[in-house]
Amino acid sequence: MVIRVQTKRAVFKPSPYETTRRSRRLPSWFILLMIGILIGSAGLLLLQHSYGPKQLSIAESQKLLTELNGLNQDKLRLQSETDEAKRTLETERAESARVRETLETQLKNTQDQLAPMKAQLGLLVQTLPYDSRHGPLGISTGSFTQARAGEKLSYTVLLMQDKADRPEFSGLLELAVEGNHANGRNETITMAPVPVKLAHYLPVSGQFDLPEGFVARRVNVKVLDAGSKKPVTWRLMIVQQK
Repeated sequence: MVIRVQTKRAVFKPSPYETTRRSRRLPSWFILLMIGILIGSAGLLLLQHSYGPKQLSIAESQKLLTELNGLNQDKLRLQSETDEAKRTLETERAESARVRETLETQLKNTQDQLAPMKAQLGLLVQTLPYDSRHGPLGISTGSFTQARAGEKLSYTVLLMQDKADRPEFSGLLELAVEGNHANGRNETITMAPVPVKLAHYLPVSGQFDLPEGFVARRVNVKVLDAGSKKPVTWRLMIVQQK
């Protein structure tokens, strides 16, 4: 006789009170995420070590801090020097303004004092002789002196037009000095022309260098036209020896 044994199949029990628990595993997406994070961190460390800025040592950091402190001290020193320079500049500006104001006051006072003197000079000029031999412009007076032989010739020449309302004249004053050297040789020395402009009258003064040992005797004074260089008037004057 054959005995048959039938296996029992588990019958599904949809009961909420079933006590059996299924084993739990980490999700595959979470594992992949963690692996990606690890790989990314390792790559970042590798890039930073290979191509990133070098990490400073303690000594290098201390040296850098010392240099920064030195730069800050230099900055403070330069700022102090700049402030001092500004204060000095302001002081100099104030002093310059004060000096300018003083000079302007002195100039005004001088002009006030010269005004009556100019009026008196104008009246005096009216009494001076006028040389009318060569036209409306003449050489009124002149003074020529030489201290010693070979010394400079000092001169003053007064040029005058016959009327105060004549147009301004522009020309050149030329002096030709006649005299003799220590060996007795005679010579005429002509100085470079001096530009002159005058309305009614003009005094012209100066000095003229002469050769060593030269004694000036007389001077031929000429006034030349500025354009044509032709003589407008002339006069011969004696040199006074002192």
